[in-house]
Amino acid sequence: MSRHERRYQKYLDRQRQKKAHGATTPGEAGAMAPQIAGAANAPIYESLAPAKLFELGLGNLVFSRSLPDGRIALGVFLLDIFCLGVKNAFLAIVARDEYARRLRSWSTVESLQPMPPACFRKLVEGGVAYAHELGFDPHADYDEARQIFGDVQATDCPTHFEYGHDGKPFYISSPHETATEVQTIVEQLRRRLGPGNFDFLVLAE
Repeated sequence: MSRHERRYQKYLDRQRQKKAHGATTPGEAGAMAPQIAGAANAPIYESLAPAKLFELGLGNLVFSRSLPDGRIALGVFLLDIFCLGVKNAFLAIVARDEYARRLRSWSTVESLQPMPPACFRKLVEGGVAYAHELGFDPHADYDEARQIFGDVQATDCPTHFEYGHDGKPFYISSPHETATEVQTIVEQLRRRLGPGNFDFLVLAE
C-alpha cells in the first residue's frame, strides 16, 4: 500500500466514524432551499476548508452565514479535486449550538481552516468545471447548495488552484460506490482521455 493510499484509507476510516455519529446530513437541500435563498446575502459567518485537501484530494468544505434570528445557514460541499468535483452537497439552517456541534465533528476529522470566501467559491466551482471536462456532473443538490455563496465573486480570488494529481486526473474509489459504479467511472475516463492519461485507485472496504 502506497503512502497516499495509507493516508487516504485513514481519511475514509475517519469519514465512516463521522457518518456513524450523524455529522453529515445530505438531502436537506430541497427542503431548505427557499430559506437559504433568502439568507444568501446575510453576513458571512465562516468559510472553511480541510487543511489537507490538496494532499488527500477529498474533503468537506463549509460555508456559513449568520441569520438575524441567531441561526446559521450553511452549505457543505464534499469536493474531490483530483477527479469527480462535488460528490455531495447540502444546505441547512440550524441553531447556533447545532452548527457548533457539527463543526466540531467535521473539524476533528478534517482540521478545517479558514479560507477567503472568494477563494472558497473559486475552488469549488473550479472543481465542478474540472470534473465537467471529464464528463462528470456535480451532485444533484449542488445547484441549490451553491446559493449560499450569494454575491461572493470568485473573480476576487487571486489564487490559482490546480486540479488532478501530478498533472492528470486521479480517481480514487469510495467505499460507498458499487463495483459497477467504479467500473463506469473508470470507463468514462478511459473513453475521454485514453489509457495512460489518468490514474485510478480502487480501495477495499
